[in-house]
Amino acid sequence: MLALNREKNVVRFYEMSKLIKLYGERNTNTNYLSKLIQLNLVAKEIRGIVPPYVSRMQQRLPGKELVRDIYFNLTFGNNLGWKHSKVKVNEILRRSKLINDEIGFVTLTKNPYAWLLSLYRKPYHQRYTVKPSFVSFLSQPWKTVGRDNTQRVLKNPIELWNTKNRSYLELGCLNAINFNSERVIEEPQQVIETISQQFSIEKKSARFVNYERSTKVKNKDNDFYRDYYLNEKWRHEISASEISIINETLDKELMSHFGYSLQ
Repeated sequence: MLALNREKNVVRFYEMSKLIKLYGERNTNTNYLSKLIQLNLVAKEIRGIVPPYVSRMQQRLPGKELVRDIYFNLTFGNNLGWKHSKVKVNEILRRSKLINDEIGFVTLTKNPYAWLLSLYRKPYHQRYTVKPSFVSFLSQPWKTVGRDNTQRVLKNPIELWNTKNRSYLELGCLNAINFNSERVIEEPQQVIETISQQFSIEKKSARFVNYERSTKVKNKDNDFYRDYYLNEKWRHEISASEISIINETLDKELMSHFGYSLQ
């Protein structure tokens, strides 16, 4: 009961603020963009991860993922779901008290070839006795969690990219912007300027404040990521045969919509 009351108080707080809801699959720079928003804009980002009290709760209960899934199922109307989830259809989104003229949606999409390499390095909820080769990884079913808001098992991780990014098109009739992850790395100040202008959000200062450190890896910074992704260093890690496997499943229309070219 205390937890539910806490969520209701959060909704009341949101209702008095300019709001941003961010969606993006894992490894698409959602943490970095959140930092930029926090440092530069007079706005509140609607929570997209579990709060600390849920993390503490799951330490005492079995089923770590189940606890998180239940949280987002019960509180969807208060937070519009996990930030890494497939976006729900407009009819469901509009039932939330948060949907009003003060909310702006931002989605992040990453080059699928580079994204799949990132997912392979850290496959999150997959449980492997022996980690598969990248080729096997691309061909194996992908097991989702409840808060993904997708089918329980997808054909492969490439279909995960298709499913999540296709759902972002649901936001087209709402106040929404889609950014490519690569643009956020290349032009962080312009990205913040675009969000500020489209959503009529005041900036905290005339001076842009960047976040230079990695949000995940201590020995990597913005210069590393700019070099790796903007100069496409990831190409050295992927073979022509692996690209062919990826292309068999990739949604070609989505690739074109988000400005990516088939390799």
